[in-house]
Amino acid sequence: MKLILNLVMFFSAILFGGCSTNDFKVVDALRVGFTKEEAKATIAAYGFERAQILKRPSSGWTSDGTFTNLPARAHAIEERSKQKIATAEYYPVGHGLLGAGQLFLFYGEDGRLMNFYRRQIN
Repeated sequence: MKLILNLVMFFSAILFGGCSTNDFKVVDALRVGFTKEEAKATIAAYGFERAQILKRPSSGWTSDGTFTNLPARAHAIEERSKQKIATAEYYPVGHGLLGAGQLFLFYGEDGRLMNFYRRQIN
């Protein structure tokens, strides 16, 4: 039994050791100040596609109660930065074989990336 456990641990270390998945790599590749096109191309290079894009309503961002709740996230970024978020984007990003994450991007009125972050779901 101990031999089987050791073999499983050995092969797991070989398969997954030092594994850095694209959802982490894409966050490292993004930079504040990117244009929407630069950010979209960077994210696409890692195999991810945008699932949601919202423009700021004239009345401001309010929660939509959805799983991603992109408007509430944009509102929180506005509150912290004291600057208007003109556009918010959401990308679902996979992590390994079964993992899932979320990537959120927030653009200012000049169309440049002001803030972004990745959230691990599992």
